[in-house]
Amino acid sequence: MGIKNFITALFSVSGACIAQTDTLSNAYYKKYDNVIAVQAFTLSTSNSFTLDYIQDDTTLSMNPNSKTTLGVAVQYDIISFSLGFSPKFFNENRDNKDSKMRSFSFNLFPGRFMQHFDLYYQKGITVSQDDGAGIYLPGLKTLKVGGSTSYFFNKNYSFTASSFQNAKQLKSAGSFAPVLSYYYTEFNSAGEPLIADDKMYYVDVALAPAYYYNWVIGKNFLLSSGASLGAGFTTTVDDNTTTNLLINGSLLLAPGYNGERWFGGLNARASFFTHGSQSNVQLSDIIGYTTWFIGYRFDEPKFLKRERIKVEEKFKKEL
Repeated sequence: MGIKNFITALFSVSGACIAQTDTLSNAYYKKYDNVIAVQAFTLSTSNSFTLDYIQDDTTLSMNPNSKTTLGVAVQYDIISFSLGFSPKFFNENRDNKDSKMRSFSFNLFPGRFMQHFDLYYQKGITVSQDDGAGIYLPGLKTLKVGGSTSYFFNKNYSFTASSFQNAKQLKSAGSFAPVLSYYYTEFNSAGEPLIADDKMYYVDVALAPAYYYNWVIGKNFLLSSGASLGAGFTTTVDDNTTTNLLINGSLLLAPGYNGERWFGGLNARASFFTHGSQSNVQLSDIIGYTTWFIGYRFDEPKFLKRERIKVEEKFKKEL
C-alpha cells in the first residue's frame, strides 16, 4: 500500500468518528481537530499486588522494579503513537536486575462513550512476606489485559480535555459516568519460592458509578479530577475455581496549562481491585500511572489537510 493510500485509509477511519463527535462541540469546550500535537513526557507506571493466603495466615506483597520512561508522543485526530526509553541517569533505572516492564494503553471516544484498553507485562518482582525483608524473584511474571467502557451523560463535559492534547474545557463542567471494567490477570511463578501456585488466573468484571469534573481555574488553567467505586465478581483459577465478590475503584487528578499552542501538566491515575474472602488466596492489586508532560500544537501539513478534506467531503455526500 502506497503512502497516499495509507493516509487516505486512516482518514476514512477517523472520518467515521468525526461524524459521530462533531455535534458534541459547544461553548463549554473546544476541540483541536486539525492540528498535530507533539509532547515530551516522563512516565512511571506499575501493577503491584498483595496476596493473602488465608489458610496459612500469610501475606505477600509483590512490587515490580520501578522504571521511569522518557518519551515523545504525537497525536493527529484519532491517530496517535509514542516512543520511549528508560535512561540510566534515573536512579531507579540503574539496577533493575534484568527485570522487564511493558505497558500499553489507549482510549477511543466515539460520541459520549470512552473505550479504554490496558496491557501490563512484568517480569522480576520483589516479594516481601508479612512486611518483612524483600526477596527478588527474577522469574516471577505477571500479565494483566483488559479495559473499561464508560458513558458520559453531560454533553458539556470533555474527558479528553484532561489530557490537554486535542480539547480544551472553556467552562467548568462535570459528568456522571457509569464504568464497566473487565480484566484478565495471570501469575506465573516459574518455580520461584514463596509462591504456592505455579500459575494463577483471575477474571474480573465490575460495574462502578463514577463522577468526573473539569474545573476551569483561569483562561488557560484546568484542574481535572474524578473517582469511581463499584462492585462485581471475580473468578479465581488456582487449585480450585471459585467466584467471589470484587470491589473496584479508581482515582484521577490532572492539573495543567492548556493554551492555544502550548500545553502541559500532570496526569496521575490509580485503579484498585479488592477480591472477596471465600477463595483460599485473596488478591488485591493497584495500577498506578503518573506522567509529566509538555507539548505544542502544530498546524497540519498541507498534504494531510488535502487528504482530510477529501474524506470529509466524501462523508458529507454519503450522510
